[in-house]
Amino acid sequence: AGRWEVVKDDAYNRRLDARTEIPLIAPRDIRGRRMAVGTFANCAGGITPWNTLLTCEENYHNFYGEVERHGASAGASASAKDTKRSITSGFLGWDSFDSYPPEHYGWVVEVNPYTGAAKKLTALGRFAHESATCTTAKDGRCVVYSGDDKDDQCLYKFISEQPGSLETGTLYVANVSQGTWIPLLRDEHEVLKKNFTDQLDVLIYCREAAALVGATRLDRPEDVELDPRSGAVFVALTNNFSQNRPYGSILKIEESGKDPLALTFKSSTFIAGGGTSGVACPDNLAFDPAGNLWFTTDVSGAKIESGPYQGLGNNSLFVVPMQGPDAGRAYRVASAPRDAELTGPCFSPDGRSLFLSVQHPGEETRSLSRMTSHWPGGGQSIPKPSVVVISGPALEAITGATKKAKS
Repeated sequence: AGRWEVVKDDAYNRRLDARTEIPLIAPRDIRGRRMAVGTFANCAGGITPWNTLLTCEENYHNFYGEVERHGASAGASASAKDTKRSITSGFLGWDSFDSYPPEHYGWVVEVNPYTGAAKKLTALGRFAHESATCTTAKDGRCVVYSGDDKDDQCLYKFISEQPGSLETGTLYVANVSQGTWIPLLRDEHEVLKKNFTDQLDVLIYCREAAALVGATRLDRPEDVELDPRSGAVFVALTNNFSQNRPYGSILKIEESGKDPLALTFKSSTFIAGGGTSGVACPDNLAFDPAGNLWFTTDVSGAKIESGPYQGLGNNSLFVVPMQGPDAGRAYRVASAPRDAELTGPCFSPDGRSLFLSVQHPGEETRSLSRMTSHWPGGGQSIPKPSVVVISGPALEAITGATKKAKS
Protein backbone atom coordinates (compact mmCIF):
# COMPACT_ATOMS: atom_id res chain seq x y z
CA ALA A 1 0.00 0.00 0.00
CA GLY A 2 2.83 2.38 -0.80
CA ARG A 3 4.57 1.94 2.57
CA TRP A 4 7.81 0.26 3.58
CA GLU A 5 7.67 -2.49 6.19
CA VAL A 6 10.13 -4.80 7.93
CA VAL A 7 9.71 -8.40 6.80
CA LYS A 8 9.83 -10.35 10.04
CA ASP A 9 11.29 -13.86 10.24
CA ASP A 10 12.68 -13.58 6.70
CA ALA A 11 15.49 -15.92 5.69
CA TYR A 12 17.69 -12.90 4.88
CA ASN A 13 17.36 -11.39 8.35
CA ARG A 14 20.66 -11.90 10.15
CA ARG A 15 23.20 -10.24 12.41
CA LEU A 16 26.95 -10.06 12.82
CA ASP A 17 28.01 -9.01 16.29
CA ALA A 18 30.86 -8.96 18.80
CA ARG A 19 30.90 -12.77 19.04
CA THR A 20 30.78 -13.60 15.33
CA GLU A 21 34.00 -15.22 14.12
CA ILE A 22 35.22 -13.48 10.96
CA PRO A 23 38.35 -14.48 9.00
CA LEU A 24 41.20 -12.00 8.54
CA ILE A 25 42.21 -11.93 4.86
CA ALA A 26 45.96 -11.48 5.23
CA PRO A 27 49.20 -13.08 4.00
CA ARG A 28 50.08 -14.26 7.51
CA ASP A 29 48.69 -14.53 11.03
CA ILE A 30 47.87 -11.36 12.92
CA ARG A 31 48.87 -11.79 16.56
CA GLY A 32 48.85 -15.56 16.09
CA ARG A 33 45.43 -15.90 14.48
CA ARG A 34 43.72 -15.78 11.10
CA MET A 35 40.28 -15.43 12.69
CA ALA A 36 38.94 -12.38 14.53
CA VAL A 37 36.19 -12.60 17.12
CA GLY A 38 33.51 -10.04 16.43
CA THR A 39 32.89 -6.81 14.58
CA PHE A 40 31.66 -3.66 16.34
CA ALA A 41 31.79 0.15 16.28
CA ASN A 42 30.55 -0.15 12.70
CA CYS A 43 30.00 3.07 10.81
CA ALA A 44 29.36 4.23 7.24
CA GLY A 45 30.31 1.66 4.62
CA GLY A 46 29.60 0.99 0.97
CA ILE A 47 28.35 -1.44 -1.63
CA THR A 48 30.72 -3.22 -4.02
CA PRO A 49 30.04 -3.53 -7.77
CA TRP A 50 29.27 -7.21 -7.10
CA ASN A 51 26.61 -6.28 -4.49
CA THR A 52 28.29 -7.23 -1.26
CA LEU A 53 28.17 -4.91 1.73
CA LEU A 54 31.19 -3.12 3.17
CA THR A 55 30.87 -2.11 6.82
CA CYS A 56 33.59 -0.13 8.57
CA GLU A 57 34.98 -0.68 12.05
CA GLU A 58 35.36 2.88 13.30
CA ASN A 59 36.04 3.64 17.00
CA TYR A 60 37.29 0.13 17.75
CA HIS A 61 39.82 1.44 20.31
CA ASN A 62 36.97 2.03 22.79
CA PHE A 63 36.46 -1.72 23.17
CA TYR A 64 39.75 -3.64 23.39
CA GLY A 65 42.06 -0.63 23.44
CA GLU A 66 44.74 0.32 20.95
CA VAL A 67 48.32 -0.65 20.25
CA GLU A 68 51.13 1.80 20.82
CA ARG A 69 54.47 1.14 19.16
CA HIS A 70 57.60 2.48 20.79
CA GLY A 71 60.93 2.80 19.04
CA ALA A 72 60.55 2.44 15.30
CA SER A 73 59.20 5.88 14.47
CA ALA A 74 60.64 7.62 17.48
CA GLY A 75 64.03 8.54 16.01
CA ALA A 76 66.53 8.06 13.23
CA SER A 77 68.54 5.47 15.14
CA ALA A 78 65.62 3.13 15.68
CA SER A 79 64.59 0.24 13.44
CA ALA A 80 61.60 -2.06 13.09
CA LYS A 81 63.29 -4.80 15.09
CA ASP A 82 63.71 -2.41 18.02
CA THR A 83 59.98 -1.67 18.22
CA LYS A 84 58.18 -2.48 21.46
CA ARG A 85 54.42 -2.90 21.69
CA SER A 86 52.08 -1.82 24.47
CA ILE A 87 48.28 -1.67 24.67
CA THR A 88 46.17 1.15 26.02
CA SER A 89 42.90 0.13 27.66
CA GLY A 90 39.54 0.67 25.99
CA PHE A 91 37.33 2.92 28.10
CA LEU A 92 34.31 0.61 27.67
CA GLY A 93 36.22 -2.06 29.54
CA TRP A 94 35.76 -5.02 27.22
CA ASP A 95 39.45 -5.82 27.60
CA SER A 96 38.79 -6.56 31.29
CA PHE A 97 36.82 -9.65 30.21
CA ASP A 98 38.38 -10.71 26.89
CA SER A 99 41.96 -10.31 25.73
CA TYR A 100 41.46 -10.08 21.98
CA PRO A 101 44.25 -8.08 20.30
CA PRO A 102 43.40 -4.57 19.04
CA GLU A 103 45.03 -5.47 15.70
CA HIS A 104 42.00 -7.67 14.92
CA TYR A 105 39.79 -4.57 14.70
CA GLY A 106 39.71 -1.35 12.68
CA TRP A 107 39.19 -3.05 9.32
CA VAL A 108 36.68 -2.91 6.48
CA VAL A 109 34.44 -5.98 6.67
CA GLU A 110 32.89 -7.39 3.49
CA VAL A 111 29.57 -9.17 3.98
CA ASN A 112 27.47 -11.19 1.56
CA PRO A 113 23.92 -10.12 2.53
CA TYR A 114 22.39 -13.28 1.09
CA THR A 115 24.54 -15.78 2.97
CA GLY A 116 25.98 -13.79 5.88
CA ALA A 117 29.53 -14.81 4.94
CA ALA A 118 31.97 -12.11 6.10
CA LYS A 119 35.69 -11.33 5.94
CA LYS A 120 37.99 -8.58 7.19
CA LEU A 121 39.91 -6.96 4.34
CA THR A 122 43.36 -6.05 5.62
CA ALA A 123 44.45 -4.69 2.22
CA LEU A 124 42.32 -1.58 2.84
CA GLY A 125 44.31 -0.66 5.96
CA ARG A 126 43.52 -0.40 9.64
CA PHE A 127 42.20 2.84 11.10
CA ALA A 128 38.89 4.42 12.21
CA HIS A 129 37.22 3.77 8.86
CA GLU A 130 34.24 5.96 8.07
CA SER A 131 32.94 4.98 4.66
CA ALA A 132 34.18 2.58 2.01
CA THR A 133 32.78 4.18 -1.11
CA CYS A 134 33.26 2.13 -4.27
CA THR A 135 33.50 2.96 -7.93
CA THR A 136 34.56 0.90 -10.95
CA ALA A 137 37.54 1.94 -13.09
CA LYS A 138 37.57 1.57 -16.88
CA ASP A 139 39.56 -1.66 -16.62
CA GLY A 140 36.99 -3.18 -14.25
CA ARG A 141 38.98 -2.85 -11.06
CA CYS A 142 37.29 -1.52 -7.94
CA VAL A 143 38.44 1.74 -6.31
CA VAL A 144 37.46 2.40 -2.69
CA TYR A 145 37.65 5.77 -0.89
CA SER A 146 37.74 5.89 2.91
CA GLY A 147 38.26 8.49 5.63
CA ASP A 148 39.91 8.07 9.04
CA ASP A 149 37.51 9.68 11.50
CA LYS A 150 39.89 11.28 13.98
CA ASP A 151 41.46 14.72 14.40
CA ASP A 152 44.48 15.20 12.12
CA GLN A 153 44.03 11.92 10.26
CA CYS A 154 43.94 11.16 6.57
CA LEU A 155 42.01 10.29 3.42
CA TYR A 156 42.73 6.98 1.65
CA LYS A 157 42.11 5.38 -1.72
CA PHE A 158 42.41 1.66 -2.43
CA ILE A 159 42.81 0.27 -5.96
CA SER A 160 42.11 -3.43 -6.25
CA GLU A 161 44.54 -5.73 -8.01
CA GLN A 162 41.81 -7.59 -9.87
CA PRO A 163 38.16 -6.95 -10.79
CA GLY A 164 35.64 -8.58 -8.47
CA SER A 165 37.86 -8.74 -5.38
CA LEU A 166 39.15 -6.41 -2.63
CA GLU A 167 41.45 -8.97 -1.06
CA THR A 168 44.57 -7.60 -2.75
CA GLY A 169 45.57 -4.25 -4.19
CA THR A 170 47.36 -1.01 -3.32
CA LEU A 171 46.39 1.44 -0.60
CA TYR A 172 47.14 5.14 -1.19
CA VAL A 173 46.96 8.12 1.17
CA ALA A 174 46.29 11.71 0.07
CA ASN A 175 48.69 14.62 0.15
CA VAL A 176 46.05 17.29 -0.44
CA SER A 177 48.44 20.24 -0.67
CA GLN A 178 50.40 18.56 -3.47
CA GLY A 179 47.40 16.84 -5.06
CA THR A 180 48.96 13.38 -5.02
CA TRP A 181 48.05 9.89 -3.86
CA ILE A 182 51.02 8.33 -2.07
CA PRO A 183 51.29 4.52 -2.23
CA LEU A 184 51.61 2.94 1.21
CA LEU A 185 53.99 0.30 -0.10
CA ARG A 186 56.87 -0.70 2.13
CA ASP A 187 59.21 -1.46 -0.76
CA GLU A 188 58.77 2.02 -2.26
CA HIS A 189 59.75 4.07 0.81
CA GLU A 190 62.97 3.73 2.74
CA VAL A 191 61.30 5.18 5.82
CA LEU A 192 58.69 2.39 5.72
CA LYS A 193 61.36 -0.28 5.22
CA LYS A 194 63.09 1.00 8.32
CA ASN A 195 59.99 1.17 10.52
CA PHE A 196 57.96 -1.90 9.48
CA THR A 197 58.87 -5.57 9.16
CA ASP A 198 56.62 -6.30 6.15
CA GLN A 199 53.74 -4.88 4.11
CA LEU A 200 51.08 -6.23 6.47
CA ASP A 201 52.85 -4.39 9.28
CA VAL A 202 52.39 -1.15 7.29
CA LEU A 203 48.66 -1.83 6.90
CA ILE A 204 48.17 -2.71 10.57
CA TYR A 205 49.82 0.54 11.69
CA CYS A 206 48.39 2.60 8.85
CA ARG A 207 48.24 5.92 10.67
CA GLU A 208 51.90 5.76 11.56
CA ALA A 209 52.84 4.84 7.99
CA ALA A 210 50.73 7.67 6.53
CA ALA A 211 52.46 10.22 8.75
CA LEU A 212 55.90 8.92 7.78
CA VAL A 213 55.30 9.34 4.03
CA GLY A 214 53.96 12.89 4.35
CA ALA A 215 50.18 12.50 4.07
CA THR A 216 47.99 15.52 4.81
CA ARG A 217 46.39 15.69 8.25
CA LEU A 218 42.70 16.56 7.86
CA ASP A 219 39.75 17.57 10.05
CA ARG A 220 38.19 14.20 10.84
CA PRO A 221 37.54 12.89 7.30
CA GLU A 222 34.30 10.93 7.43
CA ASP A 223 31.93 9.98 4.64
CA VAL A 224 32.96 10.06 0.97
CA GLU A 225 30.62 10.16 -2.03
CA LEU A 226 31.12 10.50 -5.79
CA ASP A 227 29.11 12.96 -7.84
CA PRO A 228 27.30 10.74 -10.38
CA ARG A 229 27.47 13.49 -13.03
CA SER A 230 30.98 14.93 -12.74
CA GLY A 231 32.77 12.05 -11.03
CA ALA A 232 34.16 14.46 -8.40
CA VAL A 233 34.89 13.04 -4.97
CA PHE A 234 33.26 14.80 -2.00
CA VAL A 235 34.64 14.29 1.51
CA ALA A 236 32.96 15.35 4.76
CA LEU A 237 35.50 16.93 7.14
CA THR A 238 33.55 17.09 10.39
CA ASN A 239 35.63 19.35 12.65
CA ASN A 240 38.98 19.66 14.39
CA PHE A 241 38.99 21.30 17.79
CA SER A 242 42.72 20.68 18.17
CA GLN A 243 43.23 23.09 15.24
CA ASN A 244 40.46 25.49 16.29
CA ARG A 245 38.23 24.50 13.38
CA PRO A 246 34.91 23.58 15.04
CA TYR A 247 32.62 23.90 11.99
CA GLY A 248 34.18 21.50 9.49
CA SER A 249 33.76 21.62 5.73
CA ILE A 250 33.11 19.54 2.63
CA LEU A 251 36.20 18.90 0.52
CA LYS A 252 35.95 18.43 -3.26
CA ILE A 253 38.55 16.33 -5.08
CA GLU A 254 38.72 16.15 -8.88
CA GLU A 255 40.83 13.26 -10.10
CA SER A 256 43.02 13.98 -13.13
CA GLY A 257 41.18 13.02 -16.29
CA LYS A 258 38.13 12.13 -14.16
CA ASP A 259 39.85 8.77 -13.72
CA PRO A 260 39.63 7.04 -10.31
CA LEU A 261 42.92 5.29 -11.14
CA ALA A 262 44.71 8.66 -11.40
CA LEU A 263 47.37 9.40 -8.81
CA THR A 264 47.04 13.19 -9.06
CA PHE A 265 44.09 15.47 -8.36
CA LYS A 266 42.89 19.01 -7.67
CA SER A 267 41.19 19.89 -4.40
CA SER A 268 38.98 22.74 -3.20
CA THR A 269 36.58 23.57 -0.38
CA PHE A 270 33.02 22.99 -1.62
CA ILE A 271 31.23 24.20 1.52
CA ALA A 272 32.87 25.84 4.54
CA GLY A 273 31.03 25.36 7.80
CA GLY A 274 30.11 28.31 10.00
CA GLY A 275 27.63 31.14 10.35
CA THR A 276 27.62 32.12 6.67
CA SER A 277 26.58 28.69 5.42
CA GLY A 278 24.58 27.76 8.53
CA VAL A 279 26.31 24.36 8.50
CA ALA A 280 28.33 22.76 11.27
CA CYS A 281 30.06 19.37 11.33
CA PRO A 282 29.04 17.64 8.05
CA ASP A 283 29.15 13.86 8.38
CA ASN A 284 27.28 11.49 6.04
CA LEU A 285 26.79 12.32 2.35
CA ALA A 286 24.47 11.04 -0.39
CA PHE A 287 23.48 12.03 -3.94
CA ASP A 288 19.86 11.73 -5.05
CA PRO A 289 18.83 10.57 -8.57
CA ALA A 290 18.70 14.21 -9.76
CA GLY A 291 22.32 14.75 -8.72
CA ASN A 292 21.71 16.92 -5.63
CA LEU A 293 24.04 16.47 -2.67
CA TRP A 294 22.50 15.64 0.71
CA PHE A 295 24.34 15.54 4.01
CA THR A 296 23.75 15.15 7.74
CA THR A 297 25.57 16.88 10.58
CA ASP A 298 27.26 15.61 13.72
CA VAL A 299 27.59 18.20 16.47
CA SER A 300 28.38 16.39 19.73
CA GLY A 301 25.32 16.08 21.96
CA ALA A 302 27.17 17.82 24.77
CA LYS A 303 27.96 20.81 22.52
CA ILE A 304 24.66 21.39 20.66
CA GLU A 305 23.54 25.04 21.00
CA SER A 306 26.64 25.94 23.01
CA GLY A 307 29.91 27.67 22.24
CA PRO A 308 30.47 28.03 18.48
CA TYR A 309 27.23 26.15 17.76
CA GLN A 310 24.84 28.62 19.37
CA GLY A 311 21.98 29.47 17.04
CA LEU A 312 22.61 26.53 14.69
CA GLY A 313 19.94 24.28 16.22
CA ASN A 314 19.91 20.52 16.43
CA ASN A 315 21.79 18.23 14.08
CA SER A 316 20.01 18.25 10.74
CA LEU A 317 19.64 16.96 7.20
CA PHE A 318 20.64 19.37 4.41
CA VAL A 319 20.33 19.36 0.62
CA VAL A 320 22.63 21.22 -1.76
CA PRO A 321 21.41 21.78 -5.35
CA MET A 322 24.25 21.08 -7.76
CA GLN A 323 22.73 22.98 -10.69
CA GLY A 324 20.66 26.10 -11.24
CA PRO A 325 20.60 29.48 -9.44
CA ASP A 326 20.89 27.93 -5.96
CA ALA A 327 23.78 25.60 -6.81
CA GLY A 328 26.19 25.17 -3.91
CA ARG A 329 23.85 26.56 -1.24
CA ALA A 330 22.85 24.32 1.68
CA TYR A 331 19.16 24.11 2.68
CA ARG A 332 18.01 22.52 5.93
CA VAL A 333 15.39 19.85 5.23
CA ALA A 334 14.88 18.05 8.55
CA SER A 335 15.93 18.53 12.16
CA ALA A 336 16.95 15.67 14.44
CA PRO A 337 15.36 14.98 17.83
CA ARG A 338 17.13 16.36 20.88
CA ASP A 339 20.65 15.01 21.48
CA ALA A 340 20.39 12.89 18.33
CA GLU A 341 22.43 12.58 15.15
CA LEU A 342 20.96 11.84 11.72
CA THR A 343 23.04 9.34 9.73
CA GLY A 344 23.14 7.13 6.68
CA PRO A 345 20.88 8.95 4.17
CA CYS A 346 20.01 6.51 1.38
CA PHE A 347 17.58 6.93 -1.52
CA SER A 348 15.40 4.36 -3.18
CA PRO A 349 16.36 4.10 -6.87
CA ASP A 350 13.29 6.05 -7.99
CA GLY A 351 14.01 8.93 -5.60
CA ARG A 352 10.61 8.64 -3.91
CA SER A 353 11.92 7.46 -0.51
CA LEU A 354 14.78 8.63 1.66
CA PHE A 355 15.88 6.28 4.43
CA LEU A 356 17.54 7.97 7.40
CA SER A 357 18.84 6.71 10.72
CA VAL A 358 18.32 8.55 14.00
CA GLN A 359 21.14 7.75 16.38
CA HIS A 360 21.20 8.08 20.18
CA PRO A 361 18.23 10.47 20.79
CA GLY A 362 18.36 11.76 24.35
CA GLU A 363 22.00 10.72 24.80
CA GLU A 364 22.60 13.51 27.34
CA THR A 365 19.97 12.03 29.69
CA ARG A 366 21.33 11.64 33.22
CA SER A 367 18.20 10.36 34.95
CA LEU A 368 15.27 8.20 33.85
CA SER A 369 13.00 10.67 35.62
CA ARG A 370 14.34 13.59 33.55
CA MET A 371 14.99 12.32 30.04
CA THR A 372 15.99 14.89 27.43
CA SER A 373 14.02 13.14 24.67
CA HIS A 374 11.11 10.71 24.33
CA TRP A 375 11.50 10.14 20.59
CA PRO A 376 9.90 8.33 18.77
CA GLY A 377 7.26 7.07 21.19
CA GLY A 378 6.47 10.38 22.87
CA GLY A 379 4.89 10.71 26.29
CA GLN A 380 7.26 9.43 28.95
CA SER A 381 8.74 6.64 26.78
CA ILE A 382 12.44 5.88 26.70
CA PRO A 383 14.08 7.27 23.53
CA LYS A 384 15.24 4.72 20.98
CA PRO A 385 17.44 4.89 17.86
CA SER A 386 15.41 4.16 14.76
CA VAL A 387 15.31 4.19 10.99
CA VAL A 388 12.78 6.52 9.37
CA VAL A 389 11.65 6.90 5.77
CA ILE A 390 10.85 10.30 4.30
CA SER A 391 8.54 10.52 1.30
CA GLY A 392 5.99 12.79 -0.33
CA PRO A 393 5.56 15.46 -3.03
CA ALA A 394 8.22 17.81 -1.63
CA LEU A 395 10.90 15.12 -1.71
CA GLU A 396 9.85 13.97 -5.18
CA ALA A 397 10.09 17.53 -6.49
CA ILE A 398 13.69 17.80 -5.26
CA THR A 399 14.86 14.38 -6.43
CA GLY A 400 13.21 14.62 -9.83
CA ALA A 401 10.80 11.77 -9.20
CA THR A 402 7.83 14.04 -10.04
CA LYS A 403 9.19 14.78 -13.52
CA LYS A 404 9.81 11.09 -14.14
CA ALA A 405 6.23 10.26 -13.12
CA LYS A 406 4.80 12.85 -15.53
CA SER A 407 6.94 11.66 -18.41
